[in-house]
Amino acid sequence: MEVEGIYRKSGGSGQVKAVQQGFEKDGNHDISDPDLDIHAVTSALKQYFRRLPTPLITYDVYEFLLEAGQTADKEMLAYNLRAAVAELPEHHRNCLEYLVQHLARVMAQGGENLMTPLNLAVVFAPTIMRPVSIEREMSDMGSQRVALQALLENHEVVFAAAWGEE
Repeated sequence: MEVEGIYRKSGGSGQVKAVQQGFEKDGNHDISDPDLDIHAVTSALKQYFRRLPTPLITYDVYEFLLEAGQTADKEMLAYNLRAAVAELPEHHRNCLEYLVQHLARVMAQGGENLMTPLNLAVVFAPTIMRPVSIEREMSDMGSQRVALQALLENHEVVFAAAWGEE
């Protein structure tokens, strides 16, 4: 978690492929080998999310989340993000919560790894969400980043409320 640019830097293609093949072969593939490049592991994770046929932030929720991320009022922002997350199918919502909890641990080490909410949003937004229309990919990048950064910065409130733990 302390490695600088842990999600920003890419792993070598050979090691990334080895990690992917390991998980395809055995869902409990051991990635704790100290000789394994951490960037290969993080690249494999990003590629997994990027290659999903339906993005983690589903097409149905995509617009809702982008709009929620544009909310200026802090309380309304959290409310709108909670509402958007609640619209995700349960398995997407659970996976998103797990990913965001992991990214929160990465952010907590930001002094060492330089992975701030902004930096993580830049890396992960196009990985976990995309518009239905490919023509909007470039024009939506800023809105995607803003929405994911807001989600990361408000994750405790968003996910507590999404599961009725207010």
